[in-house]
Amino acid sequence: MKNELKSMFTEYWKYLAVNAACELEIFDKIFNGQNSSEKLVKSNNWDSRTLMNLIGFLINESYLNVLENNDYVLLEKGNLLRKDNPEGLYYACLNWSGEHLNAWQNLKYSIETGKSTFEQIYQKPYFNYLDEHPEKLINYHKAMFEYAIDDYKELPNIIDFSVHNSIMDVGGGYGAAISLIKKKYPNISCLLFDIDKVIEHVTNESIETVGGDFFIEIPYNADAIILSRVLHDWDDGKANLILQNCFNALPQNGTLYVIENCTDKIQTNLSLLSLNMAVMCQSYERSSMEYKKLCEAQGGAFQESKQLNGLQTILIFKK
Repeated sequence: MKNELKSMFTEYWKYLAVNAACELEIFDKIFNGQNSSEKLVKSNNWDSRTLMNLIGFLINESYLNVLENNDYVLLEKGNLLRKDNPEGLYYACLNWSGEHLNAWQNLKYSIETGKSTFEQIYQKPYFNYLDEHPEKLINYHKAMFEYAIDDYKELPNIIDFSVHNSIMDVGGGYGAAISLIKKKYPNISCLLFDIDKVIEHVTNESIETVGGDFFIEIPYNADAIILSRVLHDWDDGKANLILQNCFNALPQNGTLYVIENCTDKIQTNLSLLSLNMAVMCQSYERSSMEYKKLCEAQGGAFQESKQLNGLQTILIFKK
């Protein structure tokens, strides 16, 4: 038991070592020819001893392998952390350091007050902070896209979207969910709604982008709306406002698809995810009943739920 605890105390070392390797773009450099300690040190003017300790860890944890001539090659995990890998997790790895770590180190404040530790440290809500730091906003949405493209890959197969003429992904970031839908249902008009600073970086030309603020108004131009992992970022007051604007934008009998980690629909314990939402956004992971209550308060009639994957549930409502 003591050994288990001792090991747990320093688990964060592993993540921070991998995070540093990503920040230094070590996996890309090795892939592109700086595939030995000598080349890495010479090309980047790094400290040899510290680099070798990092490389030793990456080899031991199966991110890299070393050949007989002492050259390094990427293994599967290392390849997934290349910045240039379109199917990788480079930005996801970067996402959990920096401000996230600062907020988590002050978790005690959120437990004592119920307020966001992030906001207490940085003096503004998390998403306002991202809006004021363009590079961080871009990296955040790239990270969310990396997660979403895996999480939502079965969405077009689980839901028959052909019953709709038009679908709008509200707060959909770089459009992972709506792009997957458009690929399977090319005849459906697919729209992506997010703030201007986000949609200006969307590259899928088959998706119509619409800029705006879901706290103010959502355009009335789709017969179905998707809210994928949006509501969990906000407290009940702001979640209600988003839902009110969604239902205002839908025609009568329009459909709202809410995709969330519902605490009562999966076997995974979501306590740590809820703590993350608390320290970052003063929010939490809700049960399906809590989402139903929020939607019904804004005029939504619950229809059914479908399991998307091991974490996410699709809750379907009609206006």
